Amino acid sequence: MLGRSLVILSQWLLVAIGLVQAQAASQTKMNVLYIVVDDLRPDLEPYGQSMVHTPNIAALAKKSLIFDRAYCQFAFCAPSRNSFMTGRRPDATQCWNFVDHFRETTGQNWTTMPEYFKKNGYFSTGVGKLYHPNLPPKGDPPSWSDFADFPYVNPSPLGCPNNTAWCSLDPKAYNFSDIETLNEGLRRMQYASKNLSVPFFLGVGFHKPHLPFRSPIGFIEMYPPAKEIAVAKHKAFPEKAPTIAWNSCLAGGHRYKDVTQHRDYTIPMEDDEAKALRKAYYAAISFTDSLVGKLMAELEALGQADNTIISFHADHGWQLGEHNMWCKMSNFELGVRVPWMVHVPGLERCSGVHTSALAELVDVYPTLAELAGLPPPAHVDGKSQASVIKAASVSIKNASFSQFPKCGKNLTEMTACSKTDKHKIDYMGYSIRTDMYRYTEWLHWNGTALRANLSKPPVATELYDHHGDTEADFDAFENLNIVDAQPDVASELSKQLREFINSQYAPRA
Repeated sequence: MLGRSLVILSQWLLVAIGLVQAQAASQTKMNVLYIVVDDLRPDLEPYGQSMVHTPNIAALAKKSLIFDRAYCQFAFCAPSRNSFMTGRRPDATQCWNFVDHFRETTGQNWTTMPEYFKKNGYFSTGVGKLYHPNLPPKGDPPSWSDFADFPYVNPSPLGCPNNTAWCSLDPKAYNFSDIETLNEGLRRMQYASKNLSVPFFLGVGFHKPHLPFRSPIGFIEMYPPAKEIAVAKHKAFPEKAPTIAWNSCLAGGHRYKDVTQHRDYTIPMEDDEAKALRKAYYAAISFTDSLVGKLMAELEALGQADNTIISFHADHGWQLGEHNMWCKMSNFELGVRVPWMVHVPGLERCSGVHTSALAELVDVYPTLAELAGLPPPAHVDGKSQASVIKAASVSIKNASFSQFPKCGKNLTEMTACSKTDKHKIDYMGYSIRTDMYRYTEWLHWNGTALRANLSKPPVATELYDHHGDTEADFDAFENLNIVDAQPDVASELSKQLREFINSQYAPRA
């Protein structure tokens, strides 16, 4: 470990020499601390979820603008991260699985978000799960200022003893990759603050609350006995919803010994299992919250808090038994909705303010660039939400868009295509979220052209009413598919959705 640290230090020193010429022009620019959390739905105190202990994220929210309706473009780790790190939608990256990445498909010469800051005089560095491991390879060397081999601690072998879905362990006896991520992130923050005269872009990616729900001793004790934990009020799959929309991922029941193996969309998980899993998910969130608190404390100790923009968001959402699902892989609100909050020093009037403006993760890249005073990045699909952050009362979008593939011929037993060749995907579900509705079409996939086949009718459609949705009750909406009852609304949203899909296939730079 010492040898690796010395190598990294020497690389940083070389980078510092190369950055000297950019110092004068960049001294007035603010730093950026970019925090990404895996599998985190907005189960946080700032989003009205008082049962979850997140005091540090709540403190960040009190000085941030909070997006209540922010959405990922793909509820799966690798495709989502390829999307928001490039500011491009999944149909542009052509990353719809855990096989492909943008550098080998369409984006060999694209400039990623951290790379854009690097090109504009920043020391760009990062640690943890920002990209999905090896997608692109080695954490995408062009993105970073300091080294070619991105320091990501792969948590895959770090499961729970006896292969259970959750556990509470002594951190002195068991390794926690997120603690290593934090410590390396703190070292990079310290180095950039003490040794460089240029601003830094520091990305920190935390893995929990990703399954298994694993946290150090002390966090699960924050919560009452499992028998007192509430389960989803609507445990059934939505009434009249097509089975293609369901995913048989119930807490990885085919992998974890403490979860009953079942793949039937009509049978919800037993309450005792659901309560234990929910409690452990909350504990894992609290663990990550503690790490965020240490990042904030160090930023303050280094005297950088008043000169650092902070962005905090998840890569996608998660279903905790709602819709009879225990995963992210869906186009439902809970699968694609994410927490996103942005702190800008000196912008006190928006501190702790919530906005209902629709936002997408492809917007993060151009938003942070504008807030940092950089020129608008060219050719990204997202739009800057800086005006929303500065005013809170405005909205720049009338819809957000997400998508998810399905593979298989039996519509009740489909897979999420995670390892399927992109040319062999069977269906792609496209979803539009407007102010009052979510509408989804499951379309045939043209594997030769790598695009949805709009000439064929959809294999299934969904329409959900969001009138009265304050986003505080995760369980109150999308429990009844009303597509047959509201044909005029469905028709109008279908037109809007198909116009969007066609726009994805227009020539791009």
